Amino acid sequence: MTIQNVQKAIDKLEAIDPNDEFAYEKAFMAYKIIQQLPILIYDIHDNIEVFRARTHFEDVFYTSKNDISLAPHEAIKSFARCNRPYQSKFYCAENRPTSYLELVDYWSKEKEIDENLYVTIGRWIVKRPFTTLIITSPDAENRASKFDLQHGPVLDDFINQYDGEFKEANILFYRFLFERFRKSGKEDPLTYLITSAYCNIALFELPMNVDAIYYPSVPFDGQGVNFAFNNRFINDNNIELISALRDEFKVYRVENDKKDFRQINEFESRKVENGIITW
Repeated sequence: MTIQNVQKAIDKLEAIDPNDEFAYEKAFMAYKIIQQLPILIYDIHDNIEVFRARTHFEDVFYTSKNDISLAPHEAIKSFARCNRPYQSKFYCAENRPTSYLELVDYWSKEKEIDENLYVTIGRWIVKRPFTTLIITSPDAENRASKFDLQHGPVLDDFINQYDGEFKEANILFYRFLFERFRKSGKEDPLTYLITSAYCNIALFELPMNVDAIYYPSVPFDGQGVNFAFNNRFINDNNIELISALRDEFKVYRVENDKKDFRQINEFESRKVENGIITW
């Protein structure tokens, strides 16, 4: 890996037209220019709870965990932070507010003033240790979030294994990734194309299984964290639904014709047993 190759890859990535028929393939091939793609992984050993939100516009109560779990591949029609179209990942957050904030832009686009929307949130426990892909800043002064303060030293140890041009090329590459993974994809469709292509080429090239991508919440200003678990990880041996919540929101108008959301109802499941949700 050289500085020249990293910069050439970055220039090609930034020049991609997201509307190009082969935009994703061009992103994938741009990363191949680097030759020795930096990949930083982090192991999580504790059982953790995560929250996954599903928005729906019908006033229904889902009774099966499958309704709020992993979506089928064919249901995924667009790029997101860690996936390409027709690639389903189990997106979830470390807490309930973060799981909401990841959906607010979508709500604003899809719902009109005075309409109602419904969100069913599953609370899941990850029952075994798992390995994650992480991206943080190589520059200590840019580590503002809890995530970056915690994982920055891990990246330092990774980079400090090297010296000379190889080390500088790693720093250049992680500066670029950090900027893209902390950028909203709402107004810039190239961002999700770049981040999802990196996730997929990194996971594809690793000789070991990595179970998830671990990254800060952009809408939450980096103060919440998300996981995007790979499809193969989501099974009863690894993760279990332990409760569910169903919230109802009303859309209302605020200053400058913007929309906001007021919670008007909340229901909590009475039990979850054998994948069946009882309200």
